[in-house]
Amino acid sequence: MVIVDDYNKWTWVKFLRSKDCPYDVFSSFCTQIQYEKEMKIFKVRSDHGGEFENEPFESFCEKHGIIHEFSSLRTPQQNGVLERKNRTLQEMARTMIHENNLAKHFWAEAVNTACYVQNRIYIRPILEKTAYEHFKGRRPNISYFHQFGCICYILNNKLYLKKFDAKAQRGIFLGYSERSKAYRVNNSETLCVEESMHVKFDDKEHGNETLEQDESFADIQVPEDTSEPNQTSEYEDSP
Repeated sequence: MVIVDDYNKWTWVKFLRSKDCPYDVFSSFCTQIQYEKEMKIFKVRSDHGGEFENEPFESFCEKHGIIHEFSSLRTPQQNGVLERKNRTLQEMARTMIHENNLAKHFWAEAVNTACYVQNRIYIRPILEKTAYEHFKGRRPNISYFHQFGCICYILNNKLYLKKFDAKAQRGIFLGYSERSKAYRVNNSETLCVEESMHVKFDDKEHGNETLEQDESFADIQVPEDTSEPNQTSEYEDSP
């Protein structure tokens, strides 16, 4: 579920197990954001999906004085801000996954990272500020950004190490933690996604690039060299 502030375009992404969860997620989100910003939510807009148009959702809005508007049936352009945001997040996440040859089951991490980055780099022309600058009241620091899907090395401070054991474990960088100052990485040894601040990055090396390159080159059939000695074959300069 994607939630967008219509004024400064700050975006939240909430991942749901099923379509029965939006009411619980939205109610807790409203409570949290209203306490954080000390403001009341005046109006929300959604489509006519059953996850939004139901009695618990309407009762919550009436109880808290929130006006719930709907876009017309089969007219998504009436909710164009959210539709464009959905498309932007989807396209950006797809590009991040395929550019780095990652498995598709990392799609949620890619969408979450795309949302995190967009909140800090996109400038709204009317305000001449990023969403982060308007929402948080200060300019964002992006010096800690790294390439999604790059190889990283995680300090192993969990297990008991012997004198000559490796101190770091290889992993894949997946994004940034929302609740702590830490990176989200996929540990290639434990096959688990974990959060850690003690990470070294190799931004030039992609997660699964080497494996896929080996497989692709294995399928290439090089013809016999029938050219003259002074001529070079077109395969000689290939990587």
